[in-house]
Amino acid sequence: MIEFENKIFLKKKFDFEKLKEFGFSFENNTYVYTEDFLNSNFKAVIEISDVLKGKVIDNLSNEEYMPLRIESFDGDYVCKVREAYKSILKRIADICCTDVFFADDQANRITKFIDETYGVKPDFPWKDDNGVFRHLDNNKWFSLIMYVSLDALLKNGDNRKLNIINLKIDTSKRDELYEIDGIYPAFHMNHKMWISVVLDDTISDEKVMELVTCSFDLTK
Repeated sequence: MIEFENKIFLKKKFDFEKLKEFGFSFENNTYVYTEDFLNSNFKAVIEISDVLKGKVIDNLSNEEYMPLRIESFDGDYVCKVREAYKSILKRIADICCTDVFFADDQANRITKFIDETYGVKPDFPWKDDNGVFRHLDNNKWFSLIMYVSLDALLKNGDNRKLNIINLKIDTSKRDELYEIDGIYPAFHMNHKMWISVVLDDTISDEKVMELVTCSFDLTK
């Protein structure tokens, strides 16, 4: 579907207040936005409820413009309509969405704090839900957020999945840190130098960011 091509809405969450400010109306539990484009020859109709749906209406015939949906229709005019519609979708994504990189709320809050503090967003080298944060100058990792089961982390038979963050530590403080509920030997990394912190609000954002700062400084 065009609405999900080029990852326009990938890892995005709609901000409903921003939708209203953008011009969406709220009808029957659905946010609806319409916009004429290409000299008012076409109308984009975007609906957002549990999922996003969209269509393009040919204003001359008042019917949906189906060539837009057929890949083999690649003439100049169809492509022009398609690109104009994508531009509207991208504008909605840029203005009305916030980035949601991870499954758990605390993971996303920490991601926002890291971006605000260091200007770094995660990249996803394995094309999955595991995001790496790197120094901008040397490309070294200073943290890694993963989505794992508690059993993988603790070997306790609990298959509940959650986000964890791996961080480098001052090794002299390792035993002290292990005394804190929610901090464990690093999953899939050197246990002497790295820890895993669960991001389920067991530990406050402030404490997690304190540990992020330490990891950032140790990996410069």
